[in-house]
Amino acid sequence: MKTAQFNSQAETSILLAFDQDKLERLIQEGKLHAADFNCLDKTSKRTVWNMLLSTAAKTLQS
Repeated sequence: MKTAQFNSQAETSILLAFDQDKLERLIQEGKLHAADFNCLDKTSKRTVWNMLLSTAAKTLQS
């Protein structure tokens, strides 16, 4: 049986796209934090920023 081999020596970036609802759920559940990723364009950054503010507001209201 073959196993996957990963390059563990070089630190590389993987570019991904998430559905907005799934990203918001991961953030709300604490499974993903804003410091864990970078937005690649201004629209995405603005959307994620608003998502983070909304999540923080919901947490404060609880």
